[in-house]
Amino acid sequence: MATALDLQDSYDPSDEFGVLLRRWRRQRGVSQLDLALNAGTSQRHLSFLETGRARPSRYMVVALAGALDVPLRDRNSLLSSAGFSPAFLARRDDDPDLAAIDAALTFILDKQEPFPAIVIDRAWHLRRANAAAERILAFLAPDGLPTAADGSIDLAAWIFDPEGLGLYLQNRDEVLPHMARRLGPAAPHWAAGGAVRDSEEQVPLPPVLTLDIAKDGATVRLFSTITTLGEPQDLALHDIRIESFFPADEASRAVLEAMAKG
Repeated sequence: MATALDLQDSYDPSDEFGVLLRRWRRQRGVSQLDLALNAGTSQRHLSFLETGRARPSRYMVVALAGALDVPLRDRNSLLSSAGFSPAFLARRDDDPDLAAIDAALTFILDKQEPFPAIVIDRAWHLRRANAAAERILAFLAPDGLPTAADGSIDLAAWIFDPEGLGLYLQNRDEVLPHMARRLGPAAPHWAAGGAVRDSEEQVPLPPVLTLDIAKDGATVRLFSTITTLGEPQDLALHDIRIESFFPADEASRAVLEAMAKG
């Protein structure tokens, strides 16, 4: 079965709609009949679309992408391959339309104190962090963190680096496979370095997975919640996740509160 990584690695702007549609359908593990029913068309017509014997309408592209739960960025690729303009754009951070969103993010991050909270995109690039998160990151990586091409902090590179977070993560065998699944298409890059075990070797995950971190005699156990924006229609907003961390026990709470007091 094709994976999301296969889709990214093999994507070519010249690929026709039928090629991309078939890849997404197979990646989702959906039959032609089921997809046709969910998208409100016939299996015959869907077959013609996949083989290039028919061209889709813009409405049909949107319906099929929705039925397959294709990410917004890739819906644009499907539309483009069918000869249509993109449906979703990415606004600039200083766009006035995003002022309310920016205020909401600031509110959420500030209210999380003295516990950490971060805003990340789908590649786990750090976009924002509250003071508590900055304190912990500075404590764990005093020499700085790796950066992505756009200058943002590349949390994925640090998390899966045995010389990064791996130096202090006490339950790596539980945490890294879980994080690799969350990271999705980029996970094989880190797995190739031996940071993540094969899925067949993974032990069952506990009901709530914690990050067990220890350095210089300080130990903190954290669990997290993830918040997303409801029905975002902007590519940048669609990608972001707000991850809020909480102490898993009273000892961890005391450490975080002590850090907040300096």
